[in-house]
This record gives sequence, structure tokens and C-alpha cells, in this order.
Amino acid sequence: MRACLLSGRLACLMAGAFLVAAAPDAGADTLRPWSLPPADSCRPEGGLRGLAGQQDAPTVALQSGETFAVNQLETLRNFLPAAVWEYRDRFFYEGMRLEIGACFADYSPPGFFQAATVANAGKTRLTEKGGLEGYVAGLPFAPGEIDPSDPRAALQWAWDFELRYQGAGFWGKFRTSDMVGRAGRAEPFMGEIFKVQTAFRADRVDGKYEVSGSKGNHWVAGGQLFEPFDARHYAWRQFRSVDHMTDPRRSDDVHAYLPNFRRVRRVSGADVEGLYMPSFSVGVVQPTALAVMGGGVDGAGGGGGAGGIGGAAAAASSITTKRSGFEGLELRPLLHEFRLLGVQDVVAPINAATPAYPKDPEREFGPWGLSFASDRWDLRRAVVIEGRAKGTRSGDQAARFVLHLDAQTLAPLYYASWDARDEQIDVGLHVGRWSEAREDYRAWPGDADRPVRVIDSVGAAYANVMEDGGWRRESWEIVSTPPDDGTVKRQLSVSNLTKRR
Repeated sequence: MRACLLSGRLACLMAGAFLVAAAPDAGADTLRPWSLPPADSCRPEGGLRGLAGQQDAPTVALQSGETFAVNQLETLRNFLPAAVWEYRDRFFYEGMRLEIGACFADYSPPGFFQAATVANAGKTRLTEKGGLEGYVAGLPFAPGEIDPSDPRAALQWAWDFELRYQGAGFWGKFRTSDMVGRAGRAEPFMGEIFKVQTAFRADRVDGKYEVSGSKGNHWVAGGQLFEPFDARHYAWRQFRSVDHMTDPRRSDDVHAYLPNFRRVRRVSGADVEGLYMPSFSVGVVQPTALAVMGGGVDGAGGGGGAGGIGGAAAAASSITTKRSGFEGLELRPLLHEFRLLGVQDVVAPINAATPAYPKDPEREFGPWGLSFASDRWDLRRAVVIEGRAKGTRSGDQAARFVLHLDAQTLAPLYYASWDARDEQIDVGLHVGRWSEAREDYRAWPGDADRPVRVIDSVGAAYANVMEDGGWRRESWEIVSTPPDDGTVKRQLSVSNLTKRR
């Protein structure tokens, strides 16, 4: 870091705010284990490399455009998380055609987000209990500045993940299919979902990094269901206060419109750690009514299925909530103790090319219904962190999870969780899509020339190891630029939930 002191802290922060490909002759003292190889360098290091005594891992020469069938999968073994490899039959299948995409491509966020990281450097502080104070916008901790020997390095990565660049949130249609066993049928439910980031918005410099009407909320999410028939018109809003960054007890405010009662009811958000959304379970009860039972906390920070309706609604319910389909997109770092496991070069569908729902509702997903293998998989460098719940977890609640984060974009790549007995619950992968490769991508309102440069979450597949099943989410056309301000204002309103019919 001596070079940073000589050239000035601002220049150093700008260079380290977001990881870029390291120059071949870069000095070792300026690099971090997660520094990226040169773009288009297709000689990745395989296997998880722990930070203590970082060892050389086997190097395999790959090539963009190279394809792999299932009988060639052994070549990629070191470039997949151990949990994914163990359950590879769920994610890879006979007849698949996995294509290697770009090698360590530059998917860094736009300049205005990087500028916010630099402008606010040094203002963010970790509290004694792991909370965040003084955060304004951008990344709270520039990756180039995170010290791998710091015992709180993993916690810094966790906060970076939660506050990573995601445009202004996301908007779009989705389909989630819940599978029961290999021979089980997929029972899909469809709808639309959104998340509006209302605070810490790097594109809102003139508005003090806030959206008008944010009312102290970090973000607001919601949506409505179209299918199955008995869940039609069910809609919800979830408000996450900025207080969650310092107070682990601060639960979300969740409101739901219940078609059977034609009214909005408040939903308990005590167990909702990630994005709330009711889901549709097959094989538990007959799919004849709306899912309204409660559940537990999802350890990945994405457990929308962890919140239930309860109360009067339960009298008219018969379907148990499951995972939401949007796991792993949100995390509440205050609820976990974190450990930095290391770095791993992986292949992952971070910039997929094969359309899914709603553009192609007939896409094939293999015998388990969980495979995105016949697609384009990039080579990426991942930071691997482990989270352990601070509170007591029971049943199928995640007491421990391992998360593979893309070192440059902070996008989730892979996830696996275990219960309090250290028995595996599930393992999953996330599918992304690069905005700059999409034609007719929605521009920023009022600023068509502003770059977007975001990885949209267009899919996910989780194998439920405990139940020998899993679920799959498709949201191929989701975007991260907001609609006009008038539409956003209506989306933030609870009263708008009553206008379902």
C-alpha cells in the first residue's frame, strides 16, 4: 500500500473502489487475494484457496466458446463449490451443453456509483456489535481497502454485499416452480415483483442520495400474484427501515392485500430476513387456497418464504409457504457472525444467454427441473464467506451458510446452508444477465445517457437436500432501472394495495 501513500489516498481509493484486472507486473504489496486476473485471461486457478498460507491451486486452460457435456464435467470440478459438486446430478444432466463465456469480464458498476464510494470513503464505521454507522452511498468498504488479515474482513464483505450496486432496485415478472423429488411435478406460481431502493441511492446526489418520500426506509419491495387461480390478486408491500443497519431487532413492516377479505392486513415481519413473498408448495396440501402459514428465518438473507400471514387469513388457508424464489439477494449482517473462507475461481451463469420465462416459458431445465447448465457460464473470481446465526435456530432454519460472492460486482453466485445439527439444508446457484448486452434496456428516467451497467438477477435454482426436491425461479426480463417517479410513488404506497380488482 506504500504506492497509495505516495500517489495520494483519493487516487488509491479510485483504483481500489472496484476490483479491476491486475496488471501482470503489479507489485504484490498492492494486490489482494481477490484482485482480478487480466480480462480475457482464461487460465483460472481452481479450488477454494484459503487466505492463510494461500497455496497455488491447479491451473486449467479454458477457452471462451468451449463447450462441455455432462461426461466432461470432471474438468470443471475445481471451478464449482464443493456443495454444488456433491449434488451435481441436480444441476447438470445428460444432453446439457455448457458454454464457457467471457473470462473475468469487466462488469464493474457505472462511474457515478464508484464516485460515491470514493467521495464517502472513511465515513463508514463498524460498530462494536457489527452494525454500520456513517454510511452515505456507494460501497461502505472498497474491496481494494479490505485487509484480508482483519478479523472483521468477512463482515465488511457482508455489508458490501448488502449495499452493492443494484441500479435502483428491480422490476419484472417472475415464475417460481416448487419441485418435490425427481419425479415430482412442478407447480408454478407467477406474478410480478419489485424492489425500490429509497435510501443510499448513488444516482440521487442532488437529493441527498434519497428518493422523495423514502420516510427512513432503506428499500421498499412488493408485488402481486397472477397464478395459481386461488392466489390471484394477492399483493404485498415490505418496508425495510435504515434502522436495520444498527438494530438487529428492527423487523420489517409488511402489509398484504387478502382477496378473500378484500382488505389490507399487517403481516408479522419478525422472521423475515430477506425479501418477503408467499410461495406455493406442492406435496404438502392440495393447491386450493392461498398460502398463509408462518415460517422461520432464511439464513441466506433472502427468505421471503420465511414470513407468513397468520391471524384471520389462516382460517381460509391451506397451503404452506416455502422459499420465495428470491433468496440470497438480501442479507441482514447484524444477525450473523462471519468468517472469510477464501477465494475461488468459478464458472457461473452470471451473464446467461438462454431465455427463460417470460420470454421462453417452455425452456428445458433437466430431469430435476433445476438445471441452467445449457447456457453460457463465465469465469469469475469469487470471495467465499461463511455466516453463522447469532440466535438459536431450529428445524430447517439455517444456522450456517456459505455464500460465493462475485469479487467485482458482489452479485451472489452460489449458496449452501446447514441446520443447527450441521446437516445440509440446501444448495443453490444464481443466474445473472448483463444490462449492457441487452437491447432496448429501460433507460434511467430523465437521463437516457446515464449508464446502467448492472447484473440483473434473472434466475435461481436451489436443491432442497432435506426434502429431496427444490425450487426454480425465472425472471428473464427483469430490469434494475426505475419507472417514472409517479409510478414509483404509487408502488411505495400501502393504500395502493387495495386497488387489486
